[in-house]
Amino acid sequence: MPGGYKALLNNKNVYWSGKSLVTNIQVETITDTSKLDSIELKKEIVSELAHGTIGRIYNATYKSIISRIKPDGYFPESLTGAYPGEFPRTIGGLVSLFLETHDYAHAQSTLSFVLETMKRNNLSKVPHVIGPYKKLPNGKFEQGLDITDQVDGRAFFVMAYARFCLATRQNKFENTYYGMMKKEMHSFLEQPYFYFSKGYESKGIDKVPYVFHPERSVWSTTGLKIVFNSALEHSREGRYWSVFDIMTQSVVGAAGEAMMKLANERGDKEFYNFLSERIGLLKVGIDRNMTRIVDGKKVYLEMRLPNGDFGKEFTGMGWLCYAPVAAQWEALDKQVLRNTIDLLKQKLYIQDPLDKNIRFTTSEYDEKGNITYGVIGKAMGWDIEYCRQHGQYDKILGWCKFLNKYHSDNNIYMEGITLKDGEWKKVDFGNGEQCTWWCWAIARLRKELKLPVLNP
Repeated sequence: MPGGYKALLNNKNVYWSGKSLVTNIQVETITDTSKLDSIELKKEIVSELAHGTIGRIYNATYKSIISRIKPDGYFPESLTGAYPGEFPRTIGGLVSLFLETHDYAHAQSTLSFVLETMKRNNLSKVPHVIGPYKKLPNGKFEQGLDITDQVDGRAFFVMAYARFCLATRQNKFENTYYGMMKKEMHSFLEQPYFYFSKGYESKGIDKVPYVFHPERSVWSTTGLKIVFNSALEHSREGRYWSVFDIMTQSVVGAAGEAMMKLANERGDKEFYNFLSERIGLLKVGIDRNMTRIVDGKKVYLEMRLPNGDFGKEFTGMGWLCYAPVAAQWEALDKQVLRNTIDLLKQKLYIQDPLDKNIRFTTSEYDEKGNITYGVIGKAMGWDIEYCRQHGQYDKILGWCKFLNKYHSDNNIYMEGITLKDGEWKKVDFGNGEQCTWWCWAIARLRKELKLPVLNP
């Protein structure tokens, strides 16, 4: 399911409750104890990609992704019907994947469908969900819309647009939609989303210029310098959270940096300068208000909870902390993300309760340390990409073994898997967001291992 897998409470397939789903199993936390060197590990992963479950899933899922794209670019989220319509946030992962596979035609068509939907429906914001477009007589049309305001989802789409334009320089496409995407990006870095304001300059009755409360940094509404998301879709408690979260900060930063580069190439100096200033301020805000110190090391917060002032640190950790990996953008020194994932894995890198030969990273723990035993599809992909970047090939091989054990019965990738009643249970094979991000990670892994990004 897109975003954070908000539970559809009447859906029999829902499996996230936000609480530990297993209460009577002792789970042993594991550290990296691999005896194999990286060369041998890479050879084993290559073999798995060629002959194992991970290779079969990648091939079948990529073909499934391509086959579901309609001629007008409509990309339905679910193959099972679990989620109706298209989720434009998924285009962030889809275009990222297509940039890896150089499938620029499908990247452009899927972007265009969302952008044309916005134009024909006079939408200023990227919508949450859109239905297929159907022409009716007399120039009318029919198309379902959900315009829930999810800033991270909107930013994922802007990020995809800007990176596609930078990679391809399709001038007609770029020019057609640049103004729309510029307005979207601008809105993310202004109030009410971005908690910052310069105040204003004026002249008093004595004609002397003065500035009214410049920056007003003592007020949270203008001093936090981070982005508020009124509807973060999260697995925790299976609901939307109104919150400051690391995913929103990372994706807004990534979209802003890409749009800044595009503005520079287009000679849009005013917008370039605006983004340069605001992205700089966002980095300051992330450093000050989206990090904490644990055992002398700076780590990212998953969330800062609003409290009417500067907010409260949320100290639970989970898959959302991989946000800089998904965004392909880090606000701070790379060591901060390393510290974050190291801390996360102290609790979440565990033995499989049902097979002690398998080790994997489970989804999350709360502020009391209670673990939720499950794997969200895209989070496995982000962990694989993180491990690839940091040479942790033993953990990638662990995911191969996990999939061999629990996903060999279906070649189309899952939305997620959870441990319930002593059994691992999967849901929504073919879920768009999960499949696109997971395939993106596998494509990048294949490139590193000198394999063709797609099998002939």
